[in-house]
Formats: sequence, C-alpha cells, structure tokens
Amino acid sequence: MKRTLVEILAGLAVLVLMASFHHRLARLNDDAEEVKELRSLIEQTSRRIAPEPAIDTVRRELIAKVDERVAELERRIADATRSAKDASFLKEEVEQARQTAASIKAEIERDVSRTRELVQTYANELRIRSETANQSAERDRAEIEKLSGLVQPDPDELTRDLLLPAVQLNGQDTVGSGTLIRSCRDAATGKVENWVLTAYHVVRNILTDSPESQREGIAVTLYDPSGKVETRGELVAFDKDLDSALLRLRTDRQFSHVARVLPRDQADRIQVWEDVYAIGCPLGNDPIPTRGSIASKHNVLNGTNYWMINAPTYYGNSGGGIFLAESRVLVGVFSKIYTHGRGNPVVIPHMGLCTPIQSIYEWLDREKLGHLIQTQPAMDGLASPPK
Repeated sequence: MKRTLVEILAGLAVLVLMASFHHRLARLNDDAEEVKELRSLIEQTSRRIAPEPAIDTVRRELIAKVDERVAELERRIADATRSAKDASFLKEEVEQARQTAASIKAEIERDVSRTRELVQTYANELRIRSETANQSAERDRAEIEKLSGLVQPDPDELTRDLLLPAVQLNGQDTVGSGTLIRSCRDAATGKVENWVLTAYHVVRNILTDSPESQREGIAVTLYDPSGKVETRGELVAFDKDLDSALLRLRTDRQFSHVARVLPRDQADRIQVWEDVYAIGCPLGNDPIPTRGSIASKHNVLNGTNYWMINAPTYYGNSGGGIFLAESRVLVGVFSKIYTHGRGNPVVIPHMGLCTPIQSIYEWLDREKLGHLIQTQPAMDGLASPPK
C-alpha cells in the first residue's frame, strides 16, 4: 500500500512536472537555452522514478511527447533563426539594392544630362555650321553673280557707268570726246558746276578751226537719260605736254551720271592685261564702247609716258575715257592713235595711247584743282562716285 501511494505521488509529480514543462515549452519561442533546461529536468525526473513497467510506459510516452514537442520547438527555433538571418540578409540585400538603384538612377540622370548637353552642343554646332554654310552660300552666290556680271554685264549698268558720263566736243572740222567728272552745287557760291576732262589737242583744234568757239565757248553735247543736252564749255586748265585739258560747262543743270574715278592710292596697282573699255565719239557718233586691255605701261613720247591699250579706237576717240572693265572706274584719257605711213597714213586702231590717271592727278594738283576729283576708297573693285 505504501509503495502504491509512492508510485501515485511519483506519477502526480511527473504530471506536475510535465505541465510545468508544457508551460515552459509554450514560452520557448526563440529561446534555445530553455530547451536544454527541459532536457536536464526530464533526465533528472526520469532517474528519480522507479522503473515500473506501467509507469515506465507512461513515462516513456510522456517523454516521447515532450521530445517531440521539444524537437518541434527546436525546428521552429531553427526556422525562426534562419528566418531572422534570412530577414537580416534580405534587409541588407534590399538596402544594397536600394543603394545600387539610387546609384544607377543618379548615373542615368547624369548620362541623360550629359546626353542632353551633348545633343545641345551638336545642335548648336549644326546651327553654326548651317549659318556658316548659308553665309558661304550667300558669298558664293554674290561671287557668282559678280562673275556673271563680268561675263555678261548688265547693259543698263554699263550704260549708266560708261556711256552717260561721256560727252562730245565739236568744232567745224574737229570732233572729239570727253568725260564728265564732276557735277555738283558749289558750297561757297551755291551754283551748280560741271567739269569735263578731255585731251588738250582736241580743244586746241576746235579753238583753231572754229572762231565761234573762241567767242561763245566750245560746243559740248551731254547724254542724259532724258535726251541729249547741248551746252558750251570754257577751257580752265591744260597741259600740252601731258595732252590734258579741263573744261567748265556753262550750264546750271546738275547731272546724275558722273564718271567714277580710280582713287589715287590705287593708281599704281593697274597692271598690263587689265581689261578696259575705251569710250568715245569716233567720227562724230554718239558715245560707243570698245573693249580691250592695257598692252603696255611704258610708252614715252616727247618726254611724257603713256599707257598703250589694244581696245579699238579711231578719230574722234581723243579725249574720251578709258575705264577698267571690272570696276568701271576711269583710269585714263585717250590721247593718240598709232598710224603707219606718211603720204596716206593708215590708222592702227588697236594701238592707242592714253594719259594715265596718276599723271592727271599730279597735273591737277599743280593747277590747284585736285579737289575737283574727290573719291572714296574703292570697295569690291569699285570706286565711289565723286562728291
């Protein structure tokens, strides 16, 4: 009886202990140390209980259940540990991925910014090149138009620049030419003044064979777009060695078409082979142009140097203007023409001599009349009209 009571108490103790174990196991969660303590308590209790078969069976069953529960708890602890580690690892991975994403995003933004700047740079460069190309095309177009004008000059411009400034001088048996170099209102007197450049031998011959010219002045015909204008001119200055003369016209009419004269500082630039027009009134005709070139710049005759031109000329061209073909500026005054033979001389029309503009400048300076030829610096080969 006593033994049975002891066994019952032992069984109750086991139940109490199991309940305690179960309560502790419920609070394990993630604590591995409590599992070890449970194992130790179970082993101690097992050693205290007598090895009776029935109790031993119950004990083994309880221990098996406890072991199973403990194993489950250990698995849960292990899973939770792994989960915690995985969570921590994933958290680090997520943070690293977030940082990588931020870095990639920043790099992409920088790349986009650099790409935008590069595109803008290319666009600016393309715009600049386009503008440069357009400007170059405009310059090329202007050059082409200029060359086209040289190859096939505009007739109206040629007439305005070359034929309209030409004048014709007439006597009884003499005809010659001249060029209107100035037509403006004098600032001091308020009167319009017109000045004509010509060859001295033409004026001399007219005054010799036409007594009327000595009294009334030399007959001069001007060619205005509205029609011919007849007037008279008086000799103001001349140089017989240079074969040059300056006339002042007796008219208060101002003419818009005046010859453009090569500036002084460009006179030395004229070279042989330069294309020229010879403008004159041969045989009493209205002004006509002939074209040629400067054949020589050194032809001394009676101590005076002349230029030779090969533009066809004839009697009546004397005193007419010689113009550069490209810029249409006055570069000389036609003076003489070569002839061959004595008794019945033959005119050589492509061998004419003209007084160069530089010599005329120097002569007018000596006469204190250099101010009558006023030019501005030439641009693109063209001299500005006289003031």
